[in-house]
Amino acid sequence: MWPRWGVGEWWRSVTIAGAVVAGTSFFSANHVSAQPLTDVPPADVDVPVYGWRETWAGVDVAHDQWLFYSGLTVAPASRDIYSDGWRLRIGGGYGQYGYDGLAPRQPCGDATKNDRCTETDRPTQHYKVSRAYAELLLGYYLRLGALTAKAFAGASLSDERHLVVDPQNDDDGTYVGAKGVLELWLNLNEQTWTSLDLSYATARDETSARWRAGWRIEPQLSIGPELRYDKNIETADGEWNGRAGLFVRYEWTGGEVSLAGGWSGRIEDWKAPDMSPYGTLNVLFQF
Repeated sequence: MWPRWGVGEWWRSVTIAGAVVAGTSFFSANHVSAQPLTDVPPADVDVPVYGWRETWAGVDVAHDQWLFYSGLTVAPASRDIYSDGWRLRIGGGYGQYGYDGLAPRQPCGDATKNDRCTETDRPTQHYKVSRAYAELLLGYYLRLGALTAKAFAGASLSDERHLVVDPQNDDDGTYVGAKGVLELWLNLNEQTWTSLDLSYATARDETSARWRAGWRIEPQLSIGPELRYDKNIETADGEWNGRAGLFVRYEWTGGEVSLAGGWSGRIEDWKAPDMSPYGTLNVLFQF
């Protein structure tokens, strides 16, 4: 899983997720998949047991914006969530953002006297926008030595509404389109790893990328930097929304929790005059 910066243009795309998780309870715990006997470890070997379903939820907060999201991935034909095979992912979320703009123009001027309206006395107004999104994706999980790759494609829906009408913004409405996702994870050695998540959705012309580099200070605890790039239909040419921060990630057999924070802002000509802090909390479970 898609928020906006500056005038509020950010939303998390790459592992986006949603309140639709509850609708997936039909995947029962009695899932069984055929596996060759060579995949079964000896009885005296203690190996981790992973589930074939993975669910996550999180919250993202920044200046004048917030987002709740959740989702579910299932491996219907694999032994567990870490085995090669097909994946089905559903997700979605809801949030709000705000921005400042010119207030609606009041009646002014007198055409009979050639009295023109001007913008000098036009006040500014703070606008609030709500947004909900959902997606249904089919993908494949593949492990190639130290590299793990996940690729997804499917449909996405995005609905955006101004809580206070902005006459200069006509992007409100429900958009439906295609979406593609690529997620890469590379273990550099026993102590370090790096990841790259990429996504693109046609619904609002949204492009997103996030890079992380982790250092395992303990076998289950990683810390490191993260960078993010976002651009959508409301971002002007030559501009994008960027983030730079740090994260901490704790993992255990069957789950993980990660916390990230740093600075975000709109980038124009590699300059970011209006920066603000952000924070993200994400929890994931396998069962």
